[in-house]
Amino acid sequence: MRACELVTVHDWHQAAGPAKTVWRYLGASIAIAVMVGAAASGATAVAQGTVGLPQLTDLPSSYRPVSELADRGVFYAAGTPLYRIDDGDSHHGFDALPVWEETAGARTQGGVYGVEDDVIVSAGYLVRQVDLAAGRSFHGLSLRGLDLPPAYYVTVDLVEGPTPAANLYLWLWHFRPQYGPARHMLAAEELPPVESLPPRFSVYACAEEPNSFCPRMGRHYTDLGKRLGRPPTATGDDGLSYGEAAGKLIFIEYSFAQTDFQAGVSWGAMPLDGLPIPPIDNAHILHYEGADGAPGRFTLHMYFIPEETYLSWDREPPRL
Repeated sequence: MRACELVTVHDWHQAAGPAKTVWRYLGASIAIAVMVGAAASGATAVAQGTVGLPQLTDLPSSYRPVSELADRGVFYAAGTPLYRIDDGDSHHGFDALPVWEETAGARTQGGVYGVEDDVIVSAGYLVRQVDLAAGRSFHGLSLRGLDLPPAYYVTVDLVEGPTPAANLYLWLWHFRPQYGPARHMLAAEELPPVESLPPRFSVYACAEEPNSFCPRMGRHYTDLGKRLGRPPTATGDDGLSYGEAAGKLIFIEYSFAQTDFQAGVSWGAMPLDGLPIPPIDNAHILHYEGADGAPGRFTLHMYFIPEETYLSWDREPPRL
């Protein structure tokens, strides 16, 4: 039995075969026992966040198991190479966005799915360490290839290969809470109002644009009392940002130092459930150059709306 399947009395009765005679004579006591067991199983599934998760059988037949990655369990992937092809290194930061607009579209190349007890519990992408060390960017990382629920946290792990050139980074979104019961989250396309942000979050970008609205992105909020980038040893939501347009939250974001990727460090759980969010539609890993050729930084923007929508914004839309 799969982890998120519940057995009802009717299902048991239909599947019992020769046991139907036993059912007929034992009567209501078994009905009560089965119903109580189903209710307990359902409560466990809700607490563990497995309700609504896709099944392994929902994956296309082209997906096959690959070796365990970064102690995060068993994964399924399709195609070669397993890692995501980069977008090149000729464009960085905001200059990349108009280029991406010409090639917008979510793609699943390089995607992997984490599976536990035949249930899909995580999804992500493999990216080569050498590409991140060199400052290459990636866009159109789709998290809607399947009907996936909201993610509770994200991890970024180094996966060592047989040679340093074969090292990969696993960017992974987790659909079950790390600790405790599952918190309430939102349905797809149910964008949270900007008023749901805690008061500690303030606008910090883009100050040079009208109303601080970054074209092809959105208005950025963060806790200015904390460091903007995410150190590998950070805990809690240090380095967390949110994006907003037309009064709605449209993305959630973490940023990272390029030198950390060059050094081969990993990041543990980075929470995404500080407030209820909908499923992530797509993400991009965008490199910003450092001053005078020095190593720069990366931002991981995780959008709740399609890439084609926000990449078309020269100015803030009137409504969403």
